[in-house]
Amino acid sequence: MNRYEGKTFENQHLVLDEGVFINCTFRNCSLEYSGGDVYVQNCQGDGCQLIWRGAAQRTVFLLQGLGLMTLPAPPPAGNPPGRVQ
Repeated sequence: MNRYEGKTFENQHLVLDEGVFINCTFRNCSLEYSGGDVYVQNCQGDGCQLIWRGAAQRTVFLLQGLGLMTLPAPPPAGNPPGRVQ
């Protein structure tokens, strides 16, 4: 696993699978997750996009189908996206 501690990522595409992220900041990043092992502790994101692939995407579809997860409302026009939820 790749380990990152106290690192700031900006304007990057990151694959989260097989990563350890501790005290990291993500700014305007696309964060891709496919369902693999990942550990995230005390991290913050601002203006990031989550991309679900493979097993992670199927899990999201299952949760949505069961009514346990809803799609977020799009941000109002003109306002930048907020923190990663």
